[in-house]
Order: sequence, then structure tokens, then C-alpha cells
Amino acid sequence: MEAILYAEVYFICIIVVGLLLYWAVRSDSNSTTELWLKRMLCSFTLNFISNFLFTLFNRIIIIDSLVAPLSYALKSAYFITLIWGVYCWGGYAESVVHSALYENKNTRLALRLLMCAGFALVAVNLRTHWIFAIDSSNAYVRNFMFRALLGLLVLCSLPSSVNLLRQSGFESDPAQKGHMCLTASFPLCILCALLLSYAGERIPVICVSVMIELLCIYTGTVNHQISMDKLTQVNNRQNLIGFMNYKLKNHEGDLYLLMIDLDYFKTINDTYGHLEGDRALVELSTALKLACKPYPKRPYIARYGGDEFIIVMEGTREDVERLCESVRAQLNGGDRRRSYDITVSIGYARWTEGMDHKALIQAADEGLYAIKHNRREEGRNLQ
Repeated sequence: MEAILYAEVYFICIIVVGLLLYWAVRSDSNSTTELWLKRMLCSFTLNFISNFLFTLFNRIIIIDSLVAPLSYALKSAYFITLIWGVYCWGGYAESVVHSALYENKNTRLALRLLMCAGFALVAVNLRTHWIFAIDSSNAYVRNFMFRALLGLLVLCSLPSSVNLLRQSGFESDPAQKGHMCLTASFPLCILCALLLSYAGERIPVICVSVMIELLCIYTGTVNHQISMDKLTQVNNRQNLIGFMNYKLKNHEGDLYLLMIDLDYFKTINDTYGHLEGDRALVELSTALKLACKPYPKRPYIARYGGDEFIIVMEGTREDVERLCESVRAQLNGGDRRRSYDITVSIGYARWTEGMDHKALIQAADEGLYAIKHNRREEGRNLQ
């Protein structure tokens, strides 16, 4: 009865995570985060399948001549997919914060060596039985290296978890901050497996906790996709309004809104084509991200519409001026292969008591219009 319950729980987990994988594969997005998510879902789907089949052939449908080799093969596959799943989670976690941890050659090499060491340990176990063994009664027995392997996985995932928690402290968007904190909790699933191994695990708590974690991660990723502008990969207008309604009630110090407009965008489209116009928008959004990156309280970036972008930031007027200069410097140092210059006009406004999000946007828009008007007047005077 216990074995049947064990198998049923794993079967439910396979269905849930398999559906998540199916939906992820069918999505149009192929961002780095999406690729790591697909790999993670695939590895844990295979992980659940291997343990389900192990339970099925080791404890329910017993074929005497095959039970030992099948048990070793399926349980080895379980540990291999677990190691690969944890590695893929690390890649996903680092992509969420656009960290350079997995992009650093030395770090990536060290993580791959640890992963390969785990694979080698599983392979060696077929002869040494250091991790697990199948005894004469075909019962699954954990040995001393089982806990060492789980401990290694916890240690390997901790740097990414800590990095996520640290970066979440700088995140201004509450939805993204919550997603980062939730993703950072993944090593607790492995730690739970390690602790329960001392008590003698009787029910599949681990697969259920991993399934719930994956479900939450997938939901957070989908919500993030919905709130993002597909072209520029910054927040869209719908997310902007929700964020501003939150931020106007929850901020420390002065709050500023910057309205950024790409100069001569229509001319770029008419002269070089709409694809080149799209590339100009992407280059501008990249410049905005790079300019905002050094600030401890990370400014919030959104595409308001067309060639207009908005930045919401806490700080002083000097911080705002410094950010404006940084945006222009990033654009000046951008892709020099294009045959035109990308310049922007930036107007900004400080929030004052009684302003709602519409009033603050309008104030910044008026500042932007004044800058453009003055520029046109100066151009006429020069003529």
C-alpha cells in the first residue's frame, strides 16, 4: 500500500511538471532565462519518471531476473537527473538577476567539474555502492555517500541562492522581488531531503516540494513575461501603472520620474526601415539598463509606448542628472557600425504630495516637451 501511494504521488508530480515543460517548450520566448527554465523542467521531469519507474519495478511489479539491474539503472538515472536539475536551477537563478556568475569561465568550469564529479560518483556507485545499494531482498539501502552527495548539491546551489537574495534587496519591483526570493528558496528542497534522510523518509515529501517550487518558479516566469515588452525586454505600460500605484505609497526620500524620448525616431524608420527602428529601440533600452545598473536602489525601467521610455527612481536631483548623463554616455559608446546617431531627450519631474501616477507622468512629459521646444527654437535661431 505504501509503495502504491509513493508511486501515485510521483505520477502526479510527473503530470504537473510535464505540463509545465510542455507549455514552456510551446512558448515563443527563447531568452536565456527561458532556456534554463526548460532545461530545469526537463531534468526534473526525467528525475520524477526515473523514481516512479524504480518504485514500480522494485516494489510493485517485481520481475525477479530484472529487479536488481533495473533498480540500479533507474536509481542512478534519478541521481544523475537530480544533479543536472540543480545545475540548471543555478543557471536559471543567475539569469534572473543577469549575473555574470555563470558567464565567468572559471566559475562555470568549477561548477561543471563539480557536476561531473557527481556524475562520476553515481557511475562508480555501480561497483562500490557508496551512495546506495540494492540488497539481497531487493530493498533500496542508502549508504554514507548519499548524504555527502546531497550536501554537495546544497553547497553548489548556495552561491546562486545568496546572490538572488542579495540582489532582491536592490529590486524596486515588488513582484520581481518576490519571485527572486522564492527562487532563492530552492536549496531548501535539497536540504529537506538531507535532513529527512536521517529520519528515514517514508513518503515522497521531496518530489512534492520540488514540484511546488517549480510550479511557483514557472508561474513567476510567466507573470514576468506578461509584464515585459517583447521587443526591448523592459517592463511594459501595464506593469508600469501597477508599479507606480505601489511606489507612490511606498518610497523613501524623493521620487523622480524620467520621460525619455528617442530623437528623430520617425526619420530612422523612414530612412532605414522599421527593422532598423526596432534595433534603435533595443539599443536604447540596453543603454538604459546599463545606466541604471550601478544604483543601489535599482531604478525601474518601462517602455511607455512607441519610442518613449520611463524611469522611476528614488534619489536626489543630482542622482537624476547623473543618470541622464550616463544614458547619453552609454548611447555614445554604443554600436558604431550604424550610419546614424542615437540621441535622446529627457524630461523629469519630482513627485510631490497629492500627485497620482497620471499627474507625475504629465509633469515629466511637460518637462520633455519644454526641452524639445527649446531645442527647436535654438535650431531656428541658428538658421
